[in-house]
This record gives sequence, structure tokens and C-alpha cells, in this order.
Amino acid sequence: MLAGTRDCDGVHELYRQSSPEARQQILDGFYFNSWMGGMEGSGDRLISLMQEIDVGETSNPSLDRSFAFLEPGAKEMGRFSFSERGSNDDKLLQKTFEELPRDYRRRIEGNSQKAYKQYIAMLRRRQYFERRDSEWQQMLPYRHFETFFKLVTRQEDFAKEVQPLLRAINRGEGLRNPSRLANKLALRVRQVNNGTIRSYRIFDSHSFSIELREAGGMTRFMEFLPQAFYLQYHSLMSHSAELSINLDIYEMLKRLDTGYRPSIEEQQGLYRSLAVFKNILASAPYQEVLLTETGQDFYNISRDEVGNLSLTQAQEGI
Repeated sequence: MLAGTRDCDGVHELYRQSSPEARQQILDGFYFNSWMGGMEGSGDRLISLMQEIDVGETSNPSLDRSFAFLEPGAKEMGRFSFSERGSNDDKLLQKTFEELPRDYRRRIEGNSQKAYKQYIAMLRRRQYFERRDSEWQQMLPYRHFETFFKLVTRQEDFAKEVQPLLRAINRGEGLRNPSRLANKLALRVRQVNNGTIRSYRIFDSHSFSIELREAGGMTRFMEFLPQAFYLQYHSLMSHSAELSINLDIYEMLKRLDTGYRPSIEEQQGLYRSLAVFKNILASAPYQEVLLTETGQDFYNISRDEVGNLSLTQAQEGI
């Protein structure tokens, strides 16, 4: 655990070298890097899983900016101090910092960007483990894990979570002010290139509920805690749909609610399960659509029993 696959002679030989590669291998041996196998990673299954929550791969712009431009000891007061611990990590990080390219032309090169990313990632990991304040939670890749944990352990009321989830989906559909819909769910019918009018299906929020499926009494063990909860839709016409919300999807919905726009990779990955849920909902028969050009003013087009169409301006709350 301490020396990896090196014997005593190998460790001494490593410390006698002065190359950047040797220095990085030594830094990989410090606890804040070694828990994930260092920069080269590890073939161990558990360590590979832990790499998925590496705080060094996330971002906090204000903090990362100070790591990139200030010396590694600049944030020392924000970390716990240990009087009996050596300062070899500080010296190695300082040497790495001094060798980083400083002029703009070199900084934008591929190898230089990689060097900056590795250096900042190491500082982020050390800062995360040793922070004095509670802001360590904001450094995690899952910033809403605590709320999700309370939901799957029934410490939070599911009924209060339905509206925020619907609002997040509405924002993902391009609606900047979902409160005008009286917290109903609006799904865009289709996206037309260069189209000026957007059309939406409307679903009553009272038809949605959340369900949690537990593994009996085994939930007292961490391994058997529910991995997801389910957002369910049941209409009076016996049409139903279900969205399984695990931690990844929950995190994405929470980010959508704050204005985040998913990347192409997210749309092809985690966003796809949400798309399937919306497609099932959209397959239900309907007699009314909502139209808007700006996302602020809405118009209803409805069809009566004899097939007549009527257009009216939707009021606040639809």
C-alpha cells in the first residue's frame, strides 16, 4: 500500500532521480493521489469505481483559478495543519508549479494543458480532504447527493420533490419561466430547424407521483439501499409512463433546473432515458397544444368533439 510494487532499492532509486516523471510518481504515492491509483490509474475494480467520483475531475472556477495562478501554499490557511507531518508534498508541488508554462502561446498547447490539468487536480484532491470549512461538498461531482440520499432513505417527503422535478424537465424543454404553467409539465412536440413557433403538450402535475422500491429489511445495509426512485405518470385514460431516476439523472435534472444545458455526450447518454420517458408520455392521444414564440406568451389550440379548432391566448397559470 505504501510503496506499490517497488522494493527498497526501487524506492531509493526513484528518489535519486530528478526528472518530472519521477517527481510525478512520487506525488502519486501521497494519499490524496494514491487512493485512485495515481495519474496512471489502477486495474483494481474498487479503485476504478472510486475514480468515477474523482474530485480532481470536477470544477469550481474561483477555486481552480487560484490554484492555476497562485503558488500551491496560497490556500494553506484553508486546510487543516498537522505539526508532525513533513512538507515534501509542498516542495514537490512547488517545483511542479514553477515548471508550468506561463506564456499564453505555450499554455494553449496540448501537453501544457494536460500539465495544468494534472497539477490543479492534485491540489483539488488535497484541498478536498483537508478543508476546514464545509465547502468540500461543493467540490464533489454530485452536488445534490445528500438530498438524493435522504429521498432513497425516506428522510425527505416525496410529494415535495415532484414539482421541482417537473420544473427541471420544463426548463430542459426550453421554457425559461415554468411557473407560468402553474407547475404543469410541458413537453415539446417536435423540434423544427429554423422554426419560429414551438408547440408543447401539457400534462397535469397531479397525475405524477414518486415511488420507491425497497429490498425489504436488507436496506439497513448500505449495499442494498435503493439505487433509484421512480417518477410515475398515471392519467384518467389509463395511460402510464415511468422514469427511473438514479443519482446521475437526479444530478442532471437539478442542473437543468438552474439553467444548465446538457452537452451532446449527455444527450446521447444520461439524457436518453429522459427522452424515452417523454416519448412514452407524448404517445398519449390529446386534443390541445400550447404554442409560443418567446417562451413568455402562450396560446392554446384545442379541438372540440366535432373537430372545430379554436385559438385562445393562455392566461397566467394556463
